Amino acid sequence: MAIKQTSRRITLQLSLTLFLGWLGLIFWSTYQWIIHGYAYAYQRIDDLAHSQEKVISPIYESSSFAHLPLQLKPVGINISVLNNLPKLNGITDEFLKKAGECFQLYSLTTQYLLIKLLIAIAALPLFSLAAIAGLVDGLNQRAIRTACLGRESSYVFHKLNQYLKKALIVFFLLWLLLPISVNPSLVFVPISMLIGSMVAITASRFKKYL
Repeated sequence: MAIKQTSRRITLQLSLTLFLGWLGLIFWSTYQWIIHGYAYAYQRIDDLAHSQEKVISPIYESSSFAHLPLQLKPVGINISVLNNLPKLNGITDEFLKKAGECFQLYSLTTQYLLIKLLIAIAALPLFSLAAIAGLVDGLNQRAIRTACLGRESSYVFHKLNQYLKKALIVFFLLWLLLPISVNPSLVFVPISMLIGSMVAITASRFKKYL
């Protein structure tokens, strides 16, 4: 029961983080649209998406998902049927134009978010290796402390365990939320080092008798 509740809570947190990241990008793209116009906003997001796409293309092509399409596809609204209707007034024409621009802009923003999500998923093995290395190092430190009759602190263990979960969620949210194009190694390698260090400290503070 406890494991099921924990899994449900983690799933809810990740889903909420993903939604907040998508919502933040939508707000940012809307702001760019209002301030600089549709053409600038669309081109800005398209450049960001293609920049991130170029980074992961070599990894993606060598993976088992290479048969799936990765190229960005513009999504539009087919309103050619309106040509057969009576002439619409200016307000309706403007509304349809804005609706089409909104749909295309938000669709491209969603595709950009999915690319960043794919990059984060591809970094999971790196995080796992860092956590395993930290766990081994921490257990070695714990064995030395136990042999030397050192002091133990369950407070440090529980606090670092909470901070580690919160830090991972915050980093994941910032990665999805910030509309910047950077090499993922510049972001995820320091995060993996932080994960390894925190796991090592946490494991070193296990009780003497597990």
